Amino acid sequence: MVGLKNKLKQLTSQKSEIIKIRRRDENEYKKVKSISRKYSSSLKSTQKRIETFKQNADDIDEILSHKIAQLESVQRLKSIAQDRLNLEIQNKEQIENEIDFVDTIEEKQGLEYRLNSIISTIDEIKNEIKQRVSMESFFSQAVSEIEKKKNSVTKTIKKNVKSKPELTKLAKSAQEKFDSVSKKFESVKKRELSISAQLSKIKSVIPKAKSKTRKVKAKSKTR
Repeated sequence: MVGLKNKLKQLTSQKSEIIKIRRRDENEYKKVKSISRKYSSSLKSTQKRIETFKQNADDIDEILSHKIAQLESVQRLKSIAQDRLNLEIQNKEQIENEIDFVDTIEEKQGLEYRLNSIISTIDEIKNEIKQRVSMESFFSQAVSEIEKKKNSVTKTIKKNVKSKPELTKLAKSAQEKFDSVSKKFESVKKRELSISAQLSKIKSVIPKAKSKTRKVKAKSKTR
């Protein structure tokens, strides 16, 4: 009976101590788990941002290529119109010179008709160039804005890519720490369950032992 009481006292003390250890380890477990999740979440978010911004960069590249093609087309048409304008101006100057040297009214009227036609064509070409210049300005501004946006996205991608290795390292370290703490916490819980089971067993045995002791004492008195 004395042995059982000593065992009960020992197990009660052990349970009290293991509860303290379990609570301490549980707090550490929760803390490390939170940190591990934080780094893991940050790493996933960073990877997702990289993928999203890369897709954005691809979309921007496609839009930029389209705008550049439009700009180059307008510039090419403007250049062609400018060449035509220069040619018509030369024709105008040539006819103006020829008018001074014609001999007949018919020839002069013919040249004047051609001159008026050329002047009309020159005005049309000038209007066309004016429109091309306006469109060129519009597309140049569009290209400039898209390039700024592309540079901003590129910087963001580089920034996230640069931070990824460190985040990966931190996430890995936190996961390893969590695995270690988790094993330790599980081990403490098992020890607590084992001690609790032993304690319950002792507590259930003691009443029976007391009863047996009383019976033995009663028999001794009757003899």
